Parts: sequence; structure tokens; C-alpha cells
Amino acid sequence: MRLLVSMLCLFIIAQVVGLYTGNTIIKDIDQNPYVNSMVVTNNADDPMNAVFFILYILLGAVVMVLLIRKFTLFPIVFRAMEFLMIASASSIAIYALLRMVFDYDVSTSAAIILSLIFSALRLKYPALKNAAAIMATAGVGTIFGVSLGLVPLILFLIFLSIYDFLAVFKTKHMVEMANFVVQKDFAFTVTAKAPPEKMGQKEQRIDLGTGDMIAPVMLEVATMAWNPVATVFVFIGAVVSFGLFIGFVYKKKMVLPALPPIVAGMVVSLLLGMLLGFY
Repeated sequence: MRLLVSMLCLFIIAQVVGLYTGNTIIKDIDQNPYVNSMVVTNNADDPMNAVFFILYILLGAVVMVLLIRKFTLFPIVFRAMEFLMIASASSIAIYALLRMVFDYDVSTSAAIILSLIFSALRLKYPALKNAAAIMATAGVGTIFGVSLGLVPLILFLIFLSIYDFLAVFKTKHMVEMANFVVQKDFAFTVTAKAPPEKMGQKEQRIDLGTGDMIAPVMLEVATMAWNPVATVFVFIGAVVSFGLFIGFVYKKKMVLPALPPIVAGMVVSLLLGMLLGFY
């Protein structure tokens, strides 16, 4: 139970940090060129954005699998990727935190410097793995959330869920990537640990990919710009569906894709709020 509570807390923390980051970025997007440059589409409401981004994900997966099979003995390649990911994505979350005190010019410069330091510290101190993954989750989720309209984003999440299912049960390359990331302890997952239940057993451990945390942040940020009440329903749907999912997986000792139930929970909760007349 302790293990499940720890993982659920990590998931909730990632969502809360993502919500705060997204709220700050939405407020600053029109006045800060640095923030405005984060938008990765010219037409947020174009449904074809969903197709473009899922193709981008597929290409990234192919590259990752090739790198794992080709450079397994050279983890420095992945350490470099991890450094760049943490530095770039966490700068957005750090910027949002700094904006509580400083104006956007100071926050922008300081966030870039601090994110590089933070990423370097992660390489030296493995204990920073979860913090790095959560900060990166908030940053990436916010970028997609402010870049895509609600309909294209929901389409993208549905496509992503289908891909997640196929990648786990059909091609199985997601399992291969997950095993590699866990083995090398890269910050592409968050990890919950607990003492063994019985003497002589190994330490208990659960890993959750950052993509499974980024997806809810994306939809939460996207709905925030539309109707904050809808964001509350998305948040509740994500937390409840993930809680049920992680409990089921732990009980059955199975490897299952997390995105399909999380996305389903968010969409159902979002529609429920609409049917109840909250927005």
C-alpha cells in the first residue's frame, strides 16, 4: 500500500506543478517573447496537428529503439539526451516558479541558467531523478497544452493511447524501452520504492513513464484557457483513473499501458462535467 500511495502522490505532484506552470505561461504568453516562442503550431485548432504529433512520436520511438539496440554499451548517448530534455523542459517550470517573485525578463534569464545547473546536478546526484522528471513533465505538458486546441489535443491523446496499447501488446517495443530506462535509471520515469514485504525479498519498486504524466498536464492546461472548471474535472478524472489503474496493476502483477485508462478517465470526466452543466 505504501508503494501505491507514493506513486499516486508523485502523479498528483506532477499534475499540480504542471497546473501552476500552465497557468503562469497562459498569463505571460502574449507579453513574453520567450514564452510565446514555446507555441509549436500556427493553428492550434487544426485537427491535423494531432496527426502530425503522433507521427512525430512514432518517429521518436523508432529512433529510441534503434539507439537502445545500437548504443546499449554507450549510455553517455542517453545521458546527453536526458540532460538536454531536463534542461529545456524544466526551464519552463522554473520560469513559472520565479515569476512569483520576479518580472518575466529576470525570470527568463534566471530560468535558463538554473535549468542548466539543475540538469547538471541530476547527472551527479541520482536522488534528483523524480524531481527532474516532474519538472520536465510540467514543462512539456505545458508546451503541448498551450499549443493545441481542445479538439486536436483530445484526438492526439486518443491516437497516443492507441499507440501505447499497440506498443505494449503488439510490437512490445515500449516494454523494451521501459526496461532499458529503468535499468539505467534515466529520468524518463518517476520511481516509487518501498521496503520488501518479507525478509529476503527485493526492494519493491514501481516506475511510471513521464509520458503518462505529461498527457494529463496537456489536457489540464488546454482546458484551463477555455474553462478552469473543466480543468478541475480533467484533474479529478486523471487522478481517479490512475489510482484505479495502479491499484489493479499492482494487485495483478501485470504490465499494462497506462495511457488508455488515464485518457479515458479524463475524457469521461470532462464530458460528465459538461453534461452536468458546469461549463
